[in-house]
Amino acid sequence: MEERHFTRKEKISYGAASLGDTAVYNLLIIYSLYFMTDVVKLNPLIAGNITFIATVWNAFSVGLMGYLSDRHPLKGGKRIPYMRLSILPMAIALVLFFSVTEGSSLYEAGYYTVMLAILMTAHSNFMIPYEALGADLTMNPHERTDLRGYARFFMGMGNLVAVVFLLPIIAVLETKGVSTSGAWQIVICVIAVIAAISQAITCKAFKNETKVEKKEAINQDSQKLFKEYLAVLRLKPFRQLLLITLLICVANVFCNSSIAYFMKYNLGITENSKALVLGIMTVVGIVMTPILSHLSKKYDKKAIMTLCYLITAIAFLTFAIIKISSIVMLCIYIVIFTVGTSAYWQLIYAMLYDISEIDEYENNRRREATILSMSKIILKLSNACAAQLLAIVLFIFGYDQNAAVQSSEALWGIQCSLTIIPGLLFAVAAVGVKRYPVSEEKHMEIVQALKKRKE
Repeated sequence: MEERHFTRKEKISYGAASLGDTAVYNLLIIYSLYFMTDVVKLNPLIAGNITFIATVWNAFSVGLMGYLSDRHPLKGGKRIPYMRLSILPMAIALVLFFSVTEGSSLYEAGYYTVMLAILMTAHSNFMIPYEALGADLTMNPHERTDLRGYARFFMGMGNLVAVVFLLPIIAVLETKGVSTSGAWQIVICVIAVIAAISQAITCKAFKNETKVEKKEAINQDSQKLFKEYLAVLRLKPFRQLLLITLLICVANVFCNSSIAYFMKYNLGITENSKALVLGIMTVVGIVMTPILSHLSKKYDKKAIMTLCYLITAIAFLTFAIIKISSIVMLCIYIVIFTVGTSAYWQLIYAMLYDISEIDEYENNRRREATILSMSKIILKLSNACAAQLLAIVLFIFGYDQNAAVQSSEALWGIQCSLTIIPGLLFAVAAVGVKRYPVSEEKHMEIVQALKKRKE
């Protein structure tokens, strides 16, 4: 692999798939629990159990995909064929999950569990090879950061499609006489088409990249599935990144999933106001992209990430004390939250890519997809636990999915889920990043040593 430099067109083509990837991911994180409780009218504990079961299943499928993508390429390469095969199943499963079905409680629980599991699996089967593709293409840390910067920009576009416009368009359709379930179905169908097109663009642009013959991949001292994962887990820097991933992903689920409840019940704002708040999150995310890219070229990535996490943690705990009581305060909250999550989503992949060189240096092996799959397993398990914990918090504080107005205890539980819990998690994550041992200087030393070894 060479230190390749990309054209702007190549960076845009790489980033395009993040629009669809993020649209589907945010629908899962922000609206899956909300859809099941407030549209389908499932009990929050049942909805939480559905999310937990489907996500735990998905964690295992993610592990298998990482191994297959690294060691068992299909005709055409290690990454693009798997990505291409996932696009249509993902779009179909997205539409089926966000459809209201009627039947017994057991039937409804089974239907949404299966649909959610299929949707998550198809999403992961695209996401793992796609993210590994970035590590395959170049060893240059700045080029990798640039690739993720363009991906982060399209993540903002995905937020616009699946988060900002969703509820306002549904509200407009309802005023035209469309039922709530019908409005959801129409909007989700449009999002599914847009997501599929964006993913197909990336597949077409890089269809000739990273082609590896099957024998070449399997003959790289291939180990069994669990041995592959145990080998990468022995890398101490990787274990530290996994801990950071767990903390931030749990915080992310609490914030993203509880904000829909908070806007509806705690503030009682209109759909247009909700769109404004979520639009600010998207705009700030887009604005943060060039800022983080510029800073990461001047300063060490882990220093930038530590600072962003500390700012977010302090602000969240402050909001827990003074309480978010207006849409202006909620907008300020959203800006700070986006600063913290932008630092994670834009910089964590470049740091995970660096683990590939550490693995090659210590074990004489490259396992990009395996490394990314392990991080996704932790992400999925943390998402499952966080969704279940949020459902339990709502239940403990007396949330009633059939009530138009919630009790003061339920409102307090929602506010805690939005501030105290994620604030503490961001604080611990900041400490973890500070203690992370691999600086950019250390990574470049490893890259140079690998070059000398090959020479």
